[in-house]
Amino acid sequence: MDKKRISFIFLLLISLLTLSGAVYAAGSSSSSSYSIPSIHTDLFVQNDGTLHVKELIHYSFSGTFHGVYRDIPLTSGQSLENIKVSSQGAYSTYNVTNNGTGDRITVYLYSDSQKTIPVTDKDVDVTIEYDFLHGIKIYNDVADLQYKLWGTGWQVPVNQLTANVHLNSSQGVEYWLNPPYFANQSGWQGNVFQVSTNELGKGEYFEVRMAIPRSQFAANPQNGVLINQNGLQAIEKIQNDYQNSLNSQNFWNHVFTALLILLMFVPFIIYFLLGREPKIDYRAEYERDVPTDDPPALVNAICVHGVSKGIGEPDMNGFRATIMDLINRKYLTMGTVSKENKSFKDSLMGKIKNQAPKKSVYLQINTEKDLSKLENFEMDVLDILRKFERDGTINLEDMNQDLKDRGNAEAFRDAYGTWEYDLKKRFLSDGEMEKIFERKGDSYLKIYAVGALVLAFIVGFMTFGQSLPSSRYPLYAAVALGVISLISLKLPEGIAGRWTTHGEEYDAKWRNFKKYLKDFSLIKEYPPESIVIWNKYLVYATALGVAENVRKAMEINLPEEELEMNNIYLFHYYGGYLLLNLALNAGMTSGLNSDAADAIGGFGDIGGGFGGGGGGAF
Repeated sequence: MDKKRISFIFLLLISLLTLSGAVYAAGSSSSSSYSIPSIHTDLFVQNDGTLHVKELIHYSFSGTFHGVYRDIPLTSGQSLENIKVSSQGAYSTYNVTNNGTGDRITVYLYSDSQKTIPVTDKDVDVTIEYDFLHGIKIYNDVADLQYKLWGTGWQVPVNQLTANVHLNSSQGVEYWLNPPYFANQSGWQGNVFQVSTNELGKGEYFEVRMAIPRSQFAANPQNGVLINQNGLQAIEKIQNDYQNSLNSQNFWNHVFTALLILLMFVPFIIYFLLGREPKIDYRAEYERDVPTDDPPALVNAICVHGVSKGIGEPDMNGFRATIMDLINRKYLTMGTVSKENKSFKDSLMGKIKNQAPKKSVYLQINTEKDLSKLENFEMDVLDILRKFERDGTINLEDMNQDLKDRGNAEAFRDAYGTWEYDLKKRFLSDGEMEKIFERKGDSYLKIYAVGALVLAFIVGFMTFGQSLPSSRYPLYAAVALGVISLISLKLPEGIAGRWTTHGEEYDAKWRNFKKYLKDFSLIKEYPPESIVIWNKYLVYATALGVAENVRKAMEINLPEEELEMNNIYLFHYYGGYLLLNLALNAGMTSGLNSDAADAIGGFGDIGGGFGGGGGGAF
């Protein structure tokens, strides 16, 4: 996959970022559910300090329910009196119990006048009235009404809440809504303060707070909480501090959002500064000849790269190509073993057509060749094969069976690691790689990705679940940045890194040679001149991951009799799938490309008012 295509995918993935959520409402059983479309509350402030509360709660039941309950928290000295409950849409009874933290009003709902059948699939209005005593704090200058219209204990959200606060006079009254962003509309209608909200979720709260002139109350309001000091200044300070806190949160939410958005462009900056490839004079459309005499494993390490494989990292195809190269250079011979006397025959001749690739493949190290001329990584391959040698021969099928043993598989992976290390030490040291490829951009991109991912997690954790509307912006930005970070972590190093001039030309030549090998029409028009070149093609095609293309081209262009005597072709035909199984049995699936695959009291604080609580259904 070329750089332009990967870059396009990178941009596409970012643009397709979506967020989704699910809301789950639980009833008394998995087949029943209910909702609260609306609540209407009237608060009547009495001059003796009593707050008369009237709540009209609209329930919508789907399934069968026995009733509802309403929990009202009470602190020391507070109490509810004159409780009344009525209902529309169902018959009802109720009782009141103390649950340790307050009073629970349980309302039983029935479909029949005998009150024996619970409600099923109905809309019911439940009205609860009571006097709340010792909830209003009365100072020397003002009275503090701080009442939670919606508490954190509700089981389901309410779609809309409306409330009216009835006073003797609106003159001189200061009011606050906490949090203010939940209010949809608010204002005075004569001496009645009206407020409405949009949806309020379970776990959230919404309160109204008023500083009411002391003159609206009796000289000795026995049902209020008398506090012998002035309270207005302290109340105003608490509310101002709260508003300043909200303003500060809004500010920082916007700052973090802007910062996260800016960070999203860092990968593009890194690419434009450090990832663009140098211009070269090479303009050929394809290469008919092997571009260099480099070992096929080296070509595999440099020129086969992608999301899961870095530049300079060999894979199993490079290992397989090394074996084929050793066969081609006669350091390994290939043949069969006689069933009678177990003797090795230096040939794998046999019919090819209509035969499944299950012929036993035996290898033997050619002791007549001077092994001292081999590179260390090539000797590593022979050493690996020797560990599976029996009676002087290596059977790939036996290797597959042996590698099913965990100890053998681990030993093979270790030996493979030695082969990889020696190859890189000989040809791909840091100094040599600097002549081919500059990794600075990719290193910066990966550092950015890790840092941005951590930052996105922290911001997401801090903002997730916050009700402040502006908190959704850094949350969304954090999710987007997290996706970009994950993509940046997985991007091939060729995106942010770049080839040197030499490396770009080297890769371009081998890429064009690979294009030639993959194009049947080109091979047909310009076929190799000899079987020797065909064999060389097949070795390098294996390293490049397109061996199947060359094998099929050989079958089209060469007589079957010639193929039957060609060990390189026969090894790929019979032994290729065995090496794939060998890698799978050793737990080495990474680096196998498509070709191989073929064969994550006091001045109340904000939210500290009385009332609130919650409710549910059963």
